[in-house]
Amino acid sequence: MPKKKCGLGFDCASMMLHPGIDPGDCLNYKTCGSTVELTPDEELELVRIREEQMRQYQEQIRLTRRSAAIMMLMRRGCPQSPESLGIVSAVEAIATTLDNIRTGLTNLDGQYIAPPSCELHIYNVKRPSGTYSYYKLTAENAIFAPSEKEQQVRVIHLSHHNDARYIEAQLGIERRNKLTQVRTLLQNASALLEEATRLLEQTTDMNSPNATVEVFNIDEIISID
Repeated sequence: MPKKKCGLGFDCASMMLHPGIDPGDCLNYKTCGSTVELTPDEELELVRIREEQMRQYQEQIRLTRRSAAIMMLMRRGCPQSPESLGIVSAVEAIATTLDNIRTGLTNLDGQYIAPPSCELHIYNVKRPSGTYSYYKLTAENAIFAPSEKEQQVRVIHLSHHNDARYIEAQLGIERRNKLTQVRTLLQNASALLEEATRLLEQTTDMNSPNATVEVFNIDEIISID
């Protein structure tokens, strides 16, 4: 003889507080078996046993087919949450990283950062005592403030490689290059976060109505000593 099963997929032992109960002996067996033809929003009435303060009660409940499905899955389907799936911890990690980035950016206050398309160039000067190498900071367009002229200039002379002007200009270019990489990474991260937001919106759009149960009759059946 085929083994009887709950038509709604409930754990009858849990529903009836009766370990090892055969589904065929459950008070809901016939009702659950007849719900196949119900639409998700049609109602049915079930019986469940509840224990409270050393007493057991038999309740009659009214709920929709959809609510019954949600209840069954929440009891038996190992339900997960944003916390258990690691979403919340990932969001917290991102927030911490953003705080660290903001702190790092404030640490650049007062530091020279070279403009885009601006590089160091070396040039040689011949003198009676020999040939000497010097450096200059060169831009594609005249964007630098002049030291003598009234108009902006394309070049700032930095003297030799041991001069503080050259050293700081070189550091400024390195800072700019690294910050440009940071900008690219942040833009990529922003695009990924926008995609994550879109997927989350799609997920919440799938939300089912919360399972609701109406209890319309309660009888005490057992007083547990």
